[in-house]
Parts: sequence; structure tokens; C-alpha cells
Amino acid sequence: MSAFRPNYLRLCFIWSVLLWSGIAAAVETTLTREQQLNLLVLSEQRLLLEQRREARETYRQEWDIAQELHDKGFMSLQDYKKKKTAFELASLRYEDAAIDYDQVKLDLLDNATYIIVTEARKYKTDDGKNMVDLTLKNASDTRDALLVDSTLTKEELRILLKVENIFVSLERGATVGEPYEVRIDSLAVDEVRTLTYRLLKDSPSVNVVLNYLEKTDNKSVILTKGSQQDLPTINSSQFSQEGELNDDVDFGLTLERLSDDERSFALAVVGLPQRIDFSFNDQGAKVNQVKFDENTSQIKLSLNLEIPEKIDRRFIGATRTFYALVTHPSQYAQINALRARYDDDPVPEKEVKTLKANYVKLELTPKGVGELEVLISNRYQEIKVGDSLRLRVEFLNRGSEAVQNIKAALDLPYEWESEAEPSLIRLLEPDERAPIAILAIPPGDIAVGDYELGIEAQGQVGTEDVQSLEKNITIRIGARSNIAGTTILIGILVLVVVGLGLASIKISRR
Repeated sequence: MSAFRPNYLRLCFIWSVLLWSGIAAAVETTLTREQQLNLLVLSEQRLLLEQRREARETYRQEWDIAQELHDKGFMSLQDYKKKKTAFELASLRYEDAAIDYDQVKLDLLDNATYIIVTEARKYKTDDGKNMVDLTLKNASDTRDALLVDSTLTKEELRILLKVENIFVSLERGATVGEPYEVRIDSLAVDEVRTLTYRLLKDSPSVNVVLNYLEKTDNKSVILTKGSQQDLPTINSSQFSQEGELNDDVDFGLTLERLSDDERSFALAVVGLPQRIDFSFNDQGAKVNQVKFDENTSQIKLSLNLEIPEKIDRRFIGATRTFYALVTHPSQYAQINALRARYDDDPVPEKEVKTLKANYVKLELTPKGVGELEVLISNRYQEIKVGDSLRLRVEFLNRGSEAVQNIKAALDLPYEWESEAEPSLIRLLEPDERAPIAILAIPPGDIAVGDYELGIEAQGQVGTEDVQSLEKNITIRIGARSNIAGTTILIGILVLVVVGLGLASIKISRR
């Protein structure tokens, strides 16, 4: 037994050297340091397995001899059981070594099989969707597989390292790629597969989660910028707005371009009435071009429209569709020609599509203002006790929008009554006026004195109420004259005068 073990160890050493030489020749390349370490681990484990196999065979032979001796009565039962126990223990140790050896081979195959992300490119489609093209490659190393079994052929290696049922998803905290998960049925060695996802939440980086061979591989990647089109996209969340005359309206714009090259692009607007001025503003500065580079993929601007106080009445209250464009500076001539051809008329979208530009469709509704005024020629009136006041006033629309359902609202003194004719004016166009006859009736026991009467015009523009400033009229009420008494007094006065005249004549004759 003692002579057998040195010979056995010598044979194992020779076998390991031959194994190393055979594997090195099979891979036909210089092994990496990690592969050399893996080969040493595998050789050591196989050497241990061979040692335990030989030990098990030795103990088996000893047990067979002990069994024969025990059967013939030349060995005690106690010694026989010791030989049997030694064989069973050697068998268990061999099985453990075999399991460990298989596990090392599986670990080496697992390490040899891996999938890499070769590209993750983010871009926008023509309809503004954020997309990601993810490219995967089966980068399994056949040299690692040859460490396990140097007798494998090239085709057997490719079959062994082929990965099946790969599940791929994009995450950023939650799943951010649509579809949520993609299944690749199989991926051979060196095979490349590109998957396309819609990015549900814009992000500069994502986690690529790979599930295959009962393991999960999580790779954090920064998305490179790419583009299917040359021009940036342009969008606005405030695509439809109203604006009053002599006021400004701002549309927020977002421009995006996913590319690493540096380019400048022009800005323009078509479809607005000529009298409405516009400007693009970047943090308060007016711009007519924007520049994208590798550090700038998104630019936020404001499109400012100045609605003049005086504008053609046909534009007021009418929604005008117009277009904000991002294009090449070379397109300015064609854009100006398009503006000149349509002047103040709307530009059809089919004409805009002929331009080499990306655009966003916007809407503007110039909103007129209804402004009422009460016109009174004489704001001081006198009447007598018991009389009624009759006035003629006019309501004038000084605004730029027609006013509807206009009526007179009177602020009367206590216990006065009133009537207005007409009681309702259905419509009053801008610069148009309408007469109103007002009858104000004071109470019968009203005292002599001055009173104030307020007149106000009230109407509507759409759903909004419009009212004028109140105009006040001062009304003086005087006492009614007694005609009979006055006549008697005048008669007495005449008689006195006549009497005095006659008396004077008589005196002068004497």
C-alpha cells in the first residue's frame, strides 16, 4: 500500500501536466490569468477526485479481502466492520469530490456564458415618441468552455454556449420601457440582436435587466443620443390660447434633438395675421436660431405674440391656426414666400408640410373687449313737485367686441320709480350707439330739493358681464306756483297803481 501511493501521486502529476498541455493546445491562444487560475482550480479538483477514486478502490479491495477472511473465520467481526466502514467513508468522500468537480465545471461554464450590451441609443420618432434601440450580443468565451472539456469541437462549443429564453426589460426604479419585457428565444455565440423600446419616462440612463440561465444580470447603461431625423422636434403643451387686444400671449416651446454633433437651426412662424408681431425668447433674450451639441439635447423657449389694439374685426373672436417652425436657415426664403402668398389668410397645413422643417400647430383666438358708455347731453334737470322726469340718453359701445343683452340700470332716490324704453337692447356693435328713453317718477309727497339719479349700462360679451361707469344726474325739484292767488295779487296791484294815478291827476288840477 505504501509503494502504491507514491506511484499514484506521480501518475496524477503527469496526468495534470498532460491535461494542461492538451487544453492549452486546444484553445490555440494564450490563456488569461483568470483562465489559468480557473484551470488550476479545475485540475486540483480533478486530481482530488482521482485520488478519492483510487482510495475508494483500495478500500474496496481491502474490504473484499476482509469479507473473504471473515467468511473463512480468519478475521473477527469487529475488524471486518472496520474495513467495511472505511470503504463506505471512502465512497462518501469520492461522491463529495465528484459533486464538487461537477460544480466547478458548471461554474466555469456559467462564467463562460455571458451577454453584453453593445449599444443603447435613444432617439425621437417623427411623432415625438422617445425610443431606445438596445443591442445585445452573446459574448460567451469558447476558451473558458474548453477548460471544462478540451475534446469539444467548435460546433459542440457553440451549442453548449447558446443561450435560450432570455428576458430583457428596461428599468429606472420602475419599468420604463414598452414593451415591459421582451423574450429572446435564443442567442448563439457572437450573435447580435437589437430590441426596440418606447421610453415611457425620459431618462439619460436606464438599467438593463437580463434574466437567463436562472440568473439575473442588471446592467446600468447611459443612453447615447441618436436621431432618425436631422431636425429637432418641437412641441408645446399650451397649443391653444386666447389673448385680449393690446396684450401679449406666450406659448411655451420645447425643442429636442438627440445627437452628438453640433448644429444650429432657424426658428420661424407662418400663418399669423401680419399685424400680430412675434418673437422667440430664451430666458428673456430674443433669438431666431438655436444650437444643439453633445451637451445640449433639449431647449425650452417662449414664443411671444403681441396682439395690437387695432386689428381687423374679422380676426376678433375667430380662432387662427398657425405654425411654429424649426428648420435650416436656407429655408427662410421659401418661408417668406409662403407668408407673402397668403398674406393675412390662413396657411393650409399641406403647404407647411412642403417645407423642410419640423413644426407644431398652435391656435390663437384674439379676444375683443366690450366697453359701454352712457352719453347724457345735460346732467342737470329741474322739475316741479308732482312732475316726472323724462330723459333721453344713449348707450355707446366703445370696445372692439359686440355687446349683447344691454339694459339700463338706474340708481334711484328713495321711493322713486322708473321705466326705460327699450327695456333691452339685443346687440350693440363696436362704435354703435342706441337711444334709451328714461322716465323717472318721484313720490307724490317729495320735498323740494336736489336729488341724484345714477344711470349705468349693463350687458354681456359671451359669458362675461360688461358694465359702464355710472353717470349721475342732478335733479332739482321746485315748489308748484299758485296761479289764482297770483292773479288776484296782480289785480290788486293794478287797482292800486290806477288809484294812485287818478289821485295824482286830481291833485295836479287843483
